[in-house]
Amino acid sequence: MLINLKKKIEEKKFGYTESIGTIELRKKVSDHYKKHYDADISLENVAITSGASAGIFMSLLYLFKKGSFIAITRPGYPAYKNIIKALDLRVYYIDTYEDNNFQLTTDMVNDLPDNIKGIIISSPSNPCGGIISDNEMLNILKICKSKSIKVISDEIYHKVEYQNKKSNTAFNFDINSIVINSFSKYFLMTGYRLGWIIGDKDFINQIRNLSMNFYLSPSSISQYVAKKVFNYYDYFDSIVLKYLENRNYLISQLQSIGIRDMIVPTGAFYLYVNISKFNNDSYDFCKRMVSDIGVTLAPGIDFDDKRGNNYVRFSYSCEKVELEESLKLIKNWL
Repeated sequence: MLINLKKKIEEKKFGYTESIGTIELRKKVSDHYKKHYDADISLENVAITSGASAGIFMSLLYLFKKGSFIAITRPGYPAYKNIIKALDLRVYYIDTYEDNNFQLTTDMVNDLPDNIKGIIISSPSNPCGGIISDNEMLNILKICKSKSIKVISDEIYHKVEYQNKKSNTAFNFDINSIVINSFSKYFLMTGYRLGWIIGDKDFINQIRNLSMNFYLSPSSISQYVAKKVFNYYDYFDSIVLKYLENRNYLISQLQSIGIRDMIVPTGAFYLYVNISKFNNDSYDFCKRMVSDIGVTLAPGIDFDDKRGNNYVRFSYSCEKVELEESLKLIKNWL
């Protein structure tokens, strides 16, 4: 793939593409949904974006008026609240709990107040790696529809899952939902900054107008690489199996040193761990760890400003030898 990219760059100058991506890549995404979700999604339902973050940003910008309340779960991905606030929208936190793997439930959605206009749902989630079952997701979407709550389903960790039956897409349950996905996670294209949106035709046309004015078009070089990755599902699936091996090793090693209060993830590649027996200030804990032994964790306060001081997030999307070396350092440090 790298040789092909080098040759392509030498052959011709890369220029702008259509603002929502090339027809060829959008067709590849459409075929991906047919193959893995049995979803009939046409080119008119697909927009390629400059990363999933741009997709979330533009979706929120177009869908909601200033001051609208958008619900997100806590703990959750910190950029959600930052983008919401930057757009002069208002955050409504849904507190999730350890006894349910910090995951959103139908009861939580059913209890939302009437002033909620939108919700961002993340499954598999960051930082906990929890997965909402298909049946639960269907019920959540039904409730949102009855409450006139617009759903943005963040599915960027789809296929990075350790269950035999992979998650379905929200678009198959409700064609009025907006789906955000990315080439960064399962397809390992973090530095290429490329994502996509699935939505109805009218919505995608609005994304076309917005992206044209924000960044003209997604990177043409990135799109050239992206259209190749759909030929290598077996390779990417093998990487997911390595994540699973890393997850199990990390959990066993942490348990051996007395760290047992954690959520076992069924997706993504993060482990959310309670470290309150060592420190009740997750930022201080992580700061001292990186300063003392050069091992970096994410403090839970980034994901939950209410209870996050008791938690840290491990990432195990690395080589196993890196985990082994890091855990040796952590054991001695603790």
